Formats: sequence, structure tokens, C-alpha cells
Amino acid sequence: MKDIQTRLYHRLNWRIMSWIIVIYLMDSIDRTNLGFARAHISQDVGLTAAQFGFAAGIFFVGLVLFEIPISLWSSRVGAPKTFARIMVLWGMTSAATGFIHSRDTFYLMRFLLGVFEAGFAPTCTYYLARWYPENKMSGAIFWHQLSLPLAGIIIGPISGFILSHFDQVGGVAGWRWMFFLEGVPSIILGVIVPFVLPEKPKDAKWLSTQERELIESWGTRQNVRHVAFSAVVKDPAIYFLALGFFSLMAGMYMLNFWLPSIIHEAGIHSSMAVGLYSSFPYVVSVISMAYWSARSDRLRERSFHCYAPAALASVCFVLTTVIPDIFVLKMVVLAGATAGIYASYVVFWAMAANVFQGSAATGGFALINAIGLWGGVISPMVVGKLTTLTGSLSAGMLSMAAIVGIGAVILWSVTQKIMELTRKTAKNS
Repeated sequence: MKDIQTRLYHRLNWRIMSWIIVIYLMDSIDRTNLGFARAHISQDVGLTAAQFGFAAGIFFVGLVLFEIPISLWSSRVGAPKTFARIMVLWGMTSAATGFIHSRDTFYLMRFLLGVFEAGFAPTCTYYLARWYPENKMSGAIFWHQLSLPLAGIIIGPISGFILSHFDQVGGVAGWRWMFFLEGVPSIILGVIVPFVLPEKPKDAKWLSTQERELIESWGTRQNVRHVAFSAVVKDPAIYFLALGFFSLMAGMYMLNFWLPSIIHEAGIHSSMAVGLYSSFPYVVSVISMAYWSARSDRLRERSFHCYAPAALASVCFVLTTVIPDIFVLKMVVLAGATAGIYASYVVFWAMAANVFQGSAATGGFALINAIGLWGGVISPMVVGKLTTLTGSLSAGMLSMAAIVGIGAVILWSVTQKIMELTRKTAKNS
């Protein structure tokens, strides 16, 4: 039986997970490439650091407003069709950003990008929970979320190359080419997805009857906290989970949107060099995610594996403001912050995937995501405002250290209680 399961995992990773990774990679690229165009677009459109931070944050306003209704609707329509619609619309919007000529139009494009992406992350988590067993979810979430740091690794060199080599090709600025060329692949992939991803195990013709039945049995979670969305919205613990997630999002998007600027402030001015150096922290985070998620699955422990990396990230944010101004040392500390945030993030969603089932699943994921993503709204705006006021990113780094540190404490408290209840339920069943 173990051999059958191992072969099945490999097949699911190839048939399901590989597509999810590519889909999420395109999403991450279209969401975060903004950071590499900051200097160029700010000069051409006329943006202060605070206005750039507002543009980065308004994306999450659109996302949050539509996250829950779209997620609940997607459970009826089906994940593959939801992925297709989202990808085509966000790809078109990202590509269209290359044609903007005013600050207000830029704000509008970022807002619409958030609206069109709403429901994507919760639908991904819900979809994977239908295909993978409980004791493999941390690994599954790792592969799924691998796209986030992977995007950080490849988007720097790619964006740097486009900005450097496509500038004024056909009389068009390099940043305009960047948005257009990085948006088109999402449109193409969105057309393909419904034809390659099955909605349910019974729709997968490449599975045997025995394999379909086995996967269906995995979809039934043991000792879940909620099976109905109406119960989710009444549970205070879910809102504390969301606050912890808020802190992770604040730290993550501080790095996603401002890391190129930090490197630029350190004396690296070439667009290509900034892109290459920006990849290093994400390479380290891939290693940390792989090790930490595997360790969490092996030990079947989620609480410590969730809050401890967040605490490390908070310390690293502080260190960036007090260590000597040595570029290599600063990159090491930034890599520690990035690795901590992403390691905590992957275990967080593995734990959440085992808290919900049934109608609570997509709605529960969406509720946590909708509240938590306000961290993505507030983080770039706060950092942008503090940077404008102080002329340095140090104040923004300290504010993120405080938010992530408080989040680590919240995650420690709430995950201990959730895991304790799960253990008691399992013991009594």
C-alpha cells in the first residue's frame, strides 16, 4: 500500500502540483515586478515614495474586498475554471500597466489587479486539500508556495534584463516592456489551465478506480475545527490566526516591494545588478521552506514551526538597521528575514488546511486571507510614508520588525490553543 501511495504522490506532483507551481509563479511575478520598476515609473509618471507605497498597497484593497465572495463562488464553479478566469484577467491588467501615462491610471491598474486576483490563494489551498492527505499538506503547501520565493529568484534577473535591454526599443521605455512581456504569459496559461487540471479525482482519467477512492478518502480530514462557514465567522481563534497572518504579509510585502530599493540604497545602481542581488534572499528562503516544512510534517508539529521563524524574521529586520554598513553582511541579514517569513508562511497554511473542511474550507481560507492581506495594504504605505519623512528605509524596517514580532507572539498563543484542542479531540475519538 505504501508503494502505491508513493507512486501516486509522484503522479499527483507531476499532474497537479507542477501546474499549480507555474500558475502561482505567474501570479507572483505579475504581483511583485512593480518593485523593480519603482525608480523608472516614479520618474516618468511622477511619484513620491509615499505615492509609490500607496500604489503598491491599493492592490490589496481590491483583493481584500472581493476575496471572500469570489472564494465562496469558486467552490461552486470549480477551481480550474476559477484559475482560468483569474489568470486571463490579471494577465491583461498587468500587461495594460505598461500603457499607463498618469498617476491615477496607475492606481486604477493596481486596484484592478487586486480585484481580478481575488480568490486565487484560497482556491489553491482548497484545491490541494482535495488531492493530498493531512500528513502531506505541509509538503504540498511548500511546493505550491515555492512559487513565491522562486518568483523572487527569477523576477530580478528577468526584470533587470528587460529594463536594461528593452529600454527605448521602438521608442518605448523599458518598464513598459517589462509589464507587457511579463503579463502576456499569464493570459496564455489561463487559456490552457481548464484543459489540463481536473476538478475532482473522479474527473482524472489518468487515475485508476483504486487511486480515485484513495484520494477521496484523503479529502476527509480528521479532528477538523470547522465544517461550516457559519461557524468559522463566530470563532475568535480564526481572527487571531488572521492577525498573525497579517504580520507575515506585512513583512513579506515589505521585502517584495522594497528589497530592490534597499539594495539600491546600499550603493548598487545597475538595474541588472540589483535584480541579481535581489535573488539571493529568495534562494535562501527556498532552502528554509523545504527544510522547515519537511520537519513540520515529519514531527507532525505546527505551532513552533509557525511562530519561531516569524520571531527570527523580526530580529533580522532590527539587525538591518544596526549592523555595520557592509553590503555582504546586510544581504545575509535580509536573507534571514526573508527565510523566516517564508518558512512561517508555509507552515501556517499547512495548519490552516487541516482546520477547515466542507463549506468552511474556501470561506475559512478566504476570511483569513482577506484580513491578513491588509498587511500588504498597510506595509508598503507605512514604509513609503516613513521613507518620505526620514529619507531612509530604516524607520520602515523597524516598524516591520515590531509588526512581525507582535505577530509571532500572536501565532505562538493561538496555534498552541488550536493544536491543544486538536490533540484532545484526537485522544477522545
